[in-house]
Amino acid sequence: MEQLEYRKLIKVLEQVAAARQGALYPVLAEALAVHLGWIDAFVAENPAYLAVGCGGEEQYLTTFRPDFVEEYVERWRYNNPFASHDGVACLTRHGVATLGQLRLRATGPERDFADKFLRRNGIDDMLKIVVRSRATGTVSTLGVPFDGARRAIGPGDRLMAATLGPLLSPYFDADAGDYPPASQAR
Repeated sequence: MEQLEYRKLIKVLEQVAAARQGALYPVLAEALAVHLGWIDAFVAENPAYLAVGCGGEEQYLTTFRPDFVEEYVERWRYNNPFASHDGVACLTRHGVATLGQLRLRATGPERDFADKFLRRNGIDDMLKIVVRSRATGTVSTLGVPFDGARRAIGPGDRLMAATLGPLLSPYFDADAGDYPPASQAR
């Protein structure tokens, strides 16, 4: 990673470290947008496909429109390529995955998720980053949507994501359970 990229990473972590209790998500989303250009980042707490033995419901901390989140939960959640066998293996092994790489071996419904749901909502690719709470053992994912017309996922984004996930864990530990309700309109 180049020195400039490290500086960007440090800026994100400095902002996150300065977040007040319960304000992690909005601070993180703003820091990612400002310093990395990762606009509309969101957090999925306790994603069922990664949280083995987790009986709780997923929670989505996002600025996406509530109707987007509702449609995802009601219709598309089980066709999400990140929840596929390949997706779970990639996220578990590497802590990072992209929709583009998972789409290559996706099933028909998983491709529909990308083509009929995400693209219709202006998302051409997505980066997912695993954040594991060392204190509680819970797993969250940080999702970063990309609009190909505006910006595509590059190799630097993947490297930054792989580095960022483990570094965010202590902040998720400190802020656990203090999130505001999911789905605020953007």
